[in-house]
Amino acid sequence: LKSRPHCPKSLFFAIVALGTPIWAMVAVLRLKAKHRATATLVHVIRHGESQHNVDEKFLAKFNTHLTRRGQRQARSLRGVVRKLKPEVVVTSAVLRALQTTRRMGMKKPTVVVPEARERGGWPANAPINPRRATSGDFGGFDWSLVTRHDLTTVRTAQKMADDYKWEPKSSIKNRARKLTQYFENRPENSIVLVSHGEFLMELTGDTYMGNCEMRTYRVKQGIWRRVRCQKCPV
Repeated sequence: LKSRPHCPKSLFFAIVALGTPIWAMVAVLRLKAKHRATATLVHVIRHGESQHNVDEKFLAKFNTHLTRRGQRQARSLRGVVRKLKPEVVVTSAVLRALQTTRRMGMKKPTVVVPEARERGGWPANAPINPRRATSGDFGGFDWSLVTRHDLTTVRTAQKMADDYKWEPKSSIKNRARKLTQYFENRPENSIVLVSHGEFLMELTGDTYMGNCEMRTYRVKQGIWRRVRCQKCPV
């Protein structure tokens, strides 16, 4: 995952060499210190009810959709999420998470992050092909993190699903660590994440979430601390 560039010590000397005023240099360093001291608020949402949540046979199928109830659940979050005033939305590349994000109707930048997908194994947990996604309903989302490396990751996840091969626990932990770093390195203070039950347990260290349940966490130095929780009323 790409991170926001850091401010190395060499920047200090570069600023001095360029004759930049001391007050400007101090302002930059204070801004960096403030960011390090501030926790990031991440509003975590599990996707809406999907076909495989109702009938387990859909676990063996790729690209399971939200049910009608799942669509209503996602729409019910519109007013709730807007009040939180998030600055960006981050979503998994799995179809049900993308559909949930779209039906939430947020008018904010939306970034697709492959690391936020569900644990690999069942075909239903495989991410969609990004080439298909960018030409369809989710073309307005930011797919820039889906690099050539991530395309390989997508194919690997799909191959694991074809073979019903479970993703190792170590891989899930590594994805959770990278996603946490990604959030802490972003400039925004308030972020919405739409993801999946099993992966979210590993990411936050918390209990399993219901469909379209929302939990807000303060994330600082790799630690997730729950602030509030709201069950979906639908």
